[in-house]
Amino acid sequence: MGVTLHYRGRLDDVKRLPELRAEVADIAGTLHWPVTELDDDWAEPVTARLGAEPGHIEGNLGLKGLLVKPHPRSELLTLCFDQAGNLRSPMGMLLILDGTLKPEESWVFVKTQFAGPDAHVWLVGLLKYLRKRYISNLEVNDEGGYWDTGDRKELERRMAFIKGKLDSLSASLTAGRLGDLRNVSAEELASRIEQFFKDREGDRY
Repeated sequence: MGVTLHYRGRLDDVKRLPELRAEVADIAGTLHWPVTELDDDWAEPVTARLGAEPGHIEGNLGLKGLLVKPHPRSELLTLCFDQAGNLRSPMGMLLILDGTLKPEESWVFVKTQFAGPDAHVWLVGLLKYLRKRYISNLEVNDEGGYWDTGDRKELERRMAFIKGKLDSLSASLTAGRLGDLRNVSAEELASRIEQFFKDREGDRY
């Protein structure tokens, strides 16, 4: 839950990926954004799979590009591409490989809700630059509305609205309405949460 940028597209020219990567790394360095590089071998078979450790991917994803951390409380901005030049996230690629996700329905996303409007505006500006220079068919679905309107006040309003809802939910969950949670099993906790939301629905009427 929270304002998120969803985007997808394909490089106009795959040969220009090193140029894109160098420019984004330069921008990130100037802004002190940490960067992780993916540089898989496109000539090798794509063999990626989830490893034994949570979140660990084994094998070749077949992706080249950058993972950028624009803010300590932001998700990673993923600018990675498969051999055909399609924007892909590592997890999206895994889902495509196991048949869970159709390639044409694959979007990359970055949640900015907890990073704030400045980070969101920066990322929109970067994506607009990349569309103009490298990915002319880039599609962006901006839950903050800023991509289409440039209206910062509306972006701030949406972020504040969601923050209020999250704060309210957090306060309710910690106000003792779930009872003593010490030594409670996952199943019991799930039941209590379900009842909590049923009670909240009842409180509205």
